[in-house]
Amino acid sequence: MYNCAVMAGGGEDSLKLFNVSATSKGAIPISGKPMVEYVIEALRSAKSIDKILYVGDIEILSSIKVRVDYSISDAGELFLNLMNALEFFKGESQILIVTSDIPLIKGYMIDVFLSRCDRSAIFCYSFVRREDSEKLFPKAHRTYVKLKEGSFTGGNIMLVNPTFILRNRELIRGIVSNRKNPFNLAKLIGWNIILRYIMGNLDIPTLEAKSSKILGGKTQAVLMEYPEIGFDVDNQTQLNFVEERLVK
Repeated sequence: MYNCAVMAGGGEDSLKLFNVSATSKGAIPISGKPMVEYVIEALRSAKSIDKILYVGDIEILSSIKVRVDYSISDAGELFLNLMNALEFFKGESQILIVTSDIPLIKGYMIDVFLSRCDRSAIFCYSFVRREDSEKLFPKAHRTYVKLKEGSFTGGNIMLVNPTFILRNRELIRGIVSNRKNPFNLAKLIGWNIILRYIMGNLDIPTLEAKSSKILGGKTQAVLMEYPEIGFDVDNQTQLNFVEERLVK
């Protein structure tokens, strides 16, 4: 089984594109429950998850019916919250990182992702095909990366080795800061990657090999058929869409 960290920080800065009253993104109410509660419910129903660490606004926990095992106060930015979570689980070989803004995720999706991850990998990243994403969410505006195998959007769950990731803090800071910008992400791992991306012949094995070399351990891209993993709620339109689906 795996321990897990839920990233639920961000404060009021994460609410700029919403017409709601809340203390943070994870606290946004959806059908009477904070958004992060749906994520924690999914984790609790997953057979592969053991302990859950909540990183974010501690006050929200009093209104959440599903328990967490540990909690850390919001440090004010995603990168610092991630580092604090990795430090907390520093002795683990692998931990699951999940964001608080994917309320449509289900426990079985988490189990499938973890079953596909290599137990020796230091970084396993989920991603979803564009056609799968647009089939379920045709009007959602996502960021897609075009590779040789097709167009993909990144997921919001990943499996990491805390020790290896902590050794590469500055690289991870760059990845977190540019997670919505495929071109800037490519710059972090080399100009040859940029050229191959522009020419349309960049493939998944090349990205895995390059990231493995940079981090000093095996990395793995894990293709998922569940677009719910990649549908993070970033604005009011997406929030309305998710609330409608959850009500149905």
